[in-house]
Amino acid sequence: MTDLVTLSEAKEFLRITHNHENATILLLVAAASDAVRDFADAWDGIEPVPARIKVAVLARVAILYDERGDVRESEGESRLLAPLREVRL
Repeated sequence: MTDLVTLSEAKEFLRITHNHENATILLLVAAASDAVRDFADAWDGIEPVPARIKVAVLARVAILYDERGDVRESEGESRLLAPLREVRL
């Protein structure tokens, strides 16, 4: 599946100018994109990616980058994605 943000968007958000962690950042972007897609299951996935989806991915990338190994969901992400979550009864 396609990542929901680009490497350059993630690096700009993280304020990273060097290239030696590009592979790691791409891995984090892919994982964050998958996590956001799983949470925002009511989003149809059609381009362009809504701003709230991009911000949620970037927030997840920042948490994963800053606190390597911490995979808990942030409160901010939940608020951004809640309108795009399908509730099943």
